[in-house]
Amino acid sequence: MLALIKQPTRRYRTVKRLGIPDSNVILMLADDAACNNRNKFPGNVYANPGQGLDLYGENIEVDYRGYEVTVENFIRLLTGITSDLPLLMWLTWDTGRVDPSVPRTKRLLTDDRSNIFVYMTGHGGNEFLKFQDNEEISAFDIADAFEQMWQKKRSVLYSFSHMADC
Repeated sequence: MLALIKQPTRRYRTVKRLGIPDSNVILMLADDAACNNRNKFPGNVYANPGQGLDLYGENIEVDYRGYEVTVENFIRLLTGITSDLPLLMWLTWDTGRVDPSVPRTKRLLTDDRSNIFVYMTGHGGNEFLKFQDNEEISAFDIADAFEQMWQKKRSVLYSFSHMADC
């Protein structure tokens, strides 16, 4: 359970240590481990048993948390679709415009010179990953989103890393 939050927060801290600012990082967390009753240290997620580093601490900026972490929001984030219209409608009729009511921190502001690193962890299997054990995203959905990004000139290079916890 805690591994599902430890891995992405470790990657987040590594990226920050490399000098990449929060304005260039979008972090999506189920955000349930710190307060889970199985966590021996409520409100904290430590990197190791010695409690040397709280991965969840004050210096973490979560852009999508809890119920905001959905397949639909992930696909919208990658493809730039931010309207409240149904996703399938936007996949057909998208004009590429971003709804101005969507906060900047919840947008992937990229162009044809941008490099994207996507790290996903969770329960999954061959060619799929679960989002909060409620829904699944397939490798084909992710590939389609990357294709749409390329067509819309939202990125030039992708680095994708996936770790299934089971």
